Amino acid sequence: MNSLMGERVVLREFRQEDISGIRSWVNDADTVRHMGGTFMRPQTWEESESYLSNILNGGAGGVNLVVADRETKRYLGQCALTKIDQTARHAELAIVLAPDSARRGYGREAVRLLLGFAFRQMNLNRVYLRVYAENERAVRCYEACGFRVEGRQREQVYFDGHYGDVLEMGVLRREFEA
Repeated sequence: MNSLMGERVVLREFRQEDISGIRSWVNDADTVRHMGGTFMRPQTWEESESYLSNILNGGAGGVNLVVADRETKRYLGQCALTKIDQTARHAELAIVLAPDSARRGYGREAVRLLLGFAFRQMNLNRVYLRVYAENERAVRCYEACGFRVEGRQREQVYFDGHYGDVLEMGVLRREFEA
């Protein structure tokens, strides 16, 4: 796959040197607090290398891309389309940005580029995601990119000493293109 060019970011394939970019967020409490799963506990260097190796050798599944600065090529974060269903033509979107790249509009641009790829090149009809309701910045980003709240799983997650809701959000191809 060729890279996807935006005004300020490029979505490109992973490289071995992206390990330092991954390490910039993987143990950052503010970044991973809304991620769940693998990243809910501190990661060793070896675990990060294994994670990257899995992506590089195709074992991660789906479409996994680095969000990089268009000019400097510096790693800003990463995004993915996973759980791709070619029959129903849908996939799940995920994105994470390194702490020094957050709150600069990179996420919105990356999500829009990835949605364009999903709908135009992959011929998907729907892209969905799950996001902690308390992650208001992410919810605003997704809404700005055309996602709508489709459901709420009440008290689905436990973090920071309390239960939190998870929002299910989705965007259809026709909505994105409108």
